[in-house]
Amino acid sequence: MNAPAAALPRPPSPGYFASHWRSLDYFNLYRLTLAVALVFSGLLFGGSDLFRAGEGERFQGYAYTYLVIAALFVLGIRARWPGFQIQLTAHIATDIVVVMLLMTTSSQLAGGMGLLLAISVASGGLVGSGRLTLLYAAMASIAVLLQHGFSILGGREVADSFFQVGLLCAGYFAIGLLAHALTQRALRSERLAQQQSDELALLNRINALAIENSPDGLLAVRGDGVVRHASPRALALLGVTTPVVPGTTRLADCAPDLARLAEQVRPGTEASLTAPAAQLRVRCIPLATPDDSRVLVLEDQTQAAQAAQRLKLAALGRLTANIAHEIRNPLSAISHAAQLLREEAHDPAGTRLAGIIENNARRLDRLVEEVLTLNRRDRLNPATFDAAALAGLVDELRQAEEIPADAVIVSMPDTLRFQFDPDHLRQIVWNLMRNAWRYSRKQPGSLHVSAQTSGDTVQIDLADDGPGLAAEHLGKLFEPFFTTDAQGTGLGLFLARELAEANRARLAYVPGTGGARFRLSLGGSD
Repeated sequence: MNAPAAALPRPPSPGYFASHWRSLDYFNLYRLTLAVALVFSGLLFGGSDLFRAGEGERFQGYAYTYLVIAALFVLGIRARWPGFQIQLTAHIATDIVVVMLLMTTSSQLAGGMGLLLAISVASGGLVGSGRLTLLYAAMASIAVLLQHGFSILGGREVADSFFQVGLLCAGYFAIGLLAHALTQRALRSERLAQQQSDELALLNRINALAIENSPDGLLAVRGDGVVRHASPRALALLGVTTPVVPGTTRLADCAPDLARLAEQVRPGTEASLTAPAAQLRVRCIPLATPDDSRVLVLEDQTQAAQAAQRLKLAALGRLTANIAHEIRNPLSAISHAAQLLREEAHDPAGTRLAGIIENNARRLDRLVEEVLTLNRRDRLNPATFDAAALAGLVDELRQAEEIPADAVIVSMPDTLRFQFDPDHLRQIVWNLMRNAWRYSRKQPGSLHVSAQTSGDTVQIDLADDGPGLAAEHLGKLFEPFFTTDAQGTGLGLFLARELAEANRARLAYVPGTGGARFRLSLGGSD
């Protein structure tokens, strides 16, 4: 058996809210109820002296017709066709015509039936937001006056009763004016509420976008430990893989370490948390709600430290770029003077001092060059490398560092192909080879450069046979200005990693035995 089709949404009506149609629906429900009551009244009192001879059956006919018309109006309201104002005017006109006809059936019921039109006029003003209210009052007044006039001409009424009919018509206009004033006030309130609702919805969308794109994770937690909201960034930082249902999931179930820490952190204070994905700093912000809710802000300290390092290097780079010529000119003079001093020195002490000056001058020059290279990290000019080009680069750098040919073993597949900036790749391989040769045993085969491909991923490894890295140095390996060599600048590995990231690659240290191994991972190309 096929499932029932979903109800189609009602078509919109320009210039009217959904509340207008609901009000019209309720008004028609009143008319249906009134029509049923009139039908039963005709059945119960149709043969009584309340009606003149034969008028009881006519009263019942009018009542049944009114019931059928009210039932048909239900279909128009549901379809919202024709327009709202047309339907409302048709409702009021029907009420006026039917009530006028009912008034002709009994002089005793004429006054009471006339009061029914007051309800129709008031409902027309309230439902229609005050539009055409005075028109409805005028239509009802004209209909009552015409009916009363025909009754006088027919001898069923006397002329003195015009005063009562005039009061009834004045009541129609008074009710119409009051309904108009009330509906205008209600309409202003509804428009203001709609405007505030739209602004609140826009503010909620802005807040949602801000939370989703925030580098910090945000968790809203009730006083009883139930999670009210968890941003995707917070779940990623905490390493939470299970679904979190707001208002149901407890913080202790999805992040027990954070739950224990949240009980200790007071508003306005901070604490550290070691999560599976990162080292976090946790801040607590109270929301001042009856359920003692609070927001836990999770900041990734690793990213903050990297950002601080980039700012520091950027500032240093700008400073060095501005004074590079001022530094290099005195360095050139110092180096030249040291060479002259070495040539003219006749004792070992003078030669040794000249060598010290030259070594430190070269060290300063290399420091300036590395920082300047860091400033040019985003100036990419990628080129295609294959196995022969990479092997040629390794051999060129080997000769520049005066490394014996048999000390370097190169092994890579002939199908190797990848994209990389040539200057950046030269700087990376040069730093890695220089460090590897410095700490190796300086024997045949001490350095091993290898490459392998796996799908679209290319991995280039450079390993040495030295003592490797101490465990306490692994966390600081890529930090700027960290070095274990008194002659080093501490920028080589940091610069190599920055250049790798600029080319969408990743440089990492591979733990293992038999020396140090660094791996450059990047995407390959056909």
